[in-house]
Amino acid sequence: MPFTRHLTAATLCGALASAAAADYTLALQDTGMRSYYCTIIVSLTNDTDAPLTEVNGHFFSFLGDEKVGRSKGASFLNLAPGESAEAVFETPNAPCDEVTSYRFIIGACRIDSSFIDKADCAALIDLTDPISGAEGF
Repeated sequence: MPFTRHLTAATLCGALASAAAADYTLALQDTGMRSYYCTIIVSLTNDTDAPLTEVNGHFFSFLGDEKVGRSKGASFLNLAPGESAEAVFETPNAPCDEVTSYRFIIGACRIDSSFIDKADCAALIDLTDPISGAEGF
């Protein structure tokens, strides 16, 4: 049993360190409609002391567990430490008022002049409700 307790404590400490290690924060700022597009305005904040060159991606919209839309892509560019930027993502024919969550799909991620793995980039992003996930494939 002592080994199990230490293993559990080590696992918990690792999980807490990972949760606190988020370098960037993604937050929904506003929603709206333009023609037949559901628009969302999303901010990305650079919580590090190093510049972020680019995070590019798109969003999937969900109604419960059902995917109900995919947005056009957009980018967050050249964020200095502590700086935030906003981007508009447009999803055609999505039930805008009914969407319950969004998932960010990373297309590219550059820190300084180097691209980093999209899944590694997703792990650096802290999400605020109703953004329920960030993924890099």
